[in-house]
Amino acid sequence: MRRLASLGWVFLWVSSMTLGGGMAMLPLLERELVARRRWLTSDELVETIAVVQSLPGLIAINMAVLVGYRVRGVAGALVASVAVTLTPFLLVALIAGTLASLSNSPTLNHVFLGVRAGTAALILLSLARLARAALDGPFAWTVAALAFLAAVVLQVDLTLVVLIGFAAGLALAVARALGRARRS
Repeated sequence: MRRLASLGWVFLWVSSMTLGGGMAMLPLLERELVARRRWLTSDELVETIAVVQSLPGLIAINMAVLVGYRVRGVAGALVASVAVTLTPFLLVALIAGTLASLSNSPTLNHVFLGVRAGTAALILLSLARLARAALDGPFAWTVAALAFLAAVVLQVDLTLVVLIGFAAGLALAVARALGRARRS
């Protein structure tokens, strides 16, 4: 029961402390789930992020469900998903009526500009950490660089980019297996 309450608290706290969606949550989740509580290893977090990004839906909720399930099963998935959505739900409910009247406010526009800049910095920090953990050799760095160029420069659909990365990894696995078979 204590771990279930801790799980709920972690996702409620992380959701309350981050603006900008699931990617902005990654530094706090890394600290809480890997470093502090040791519920996941760095590799498991990278794998979890890869899975939740490839699923439809919101990254934050997908992350909460998957991590919650890994930590405490179905009850953990339910608690984490409710916890991660509680703060955004309450904030949206509170400001929905007043945001329209404040949308032309220069002060509010500057505040959101600052929030977006801070959120972008958090996302870049997460990406740098994830790259160091996930890209462990020349092949991985090459695939990542080509995927980035395909997505940004050529504007290839992201689903296709992921599928091509999958195919490249599968091709490497087959090539290595064939090489081992030839040596045997």
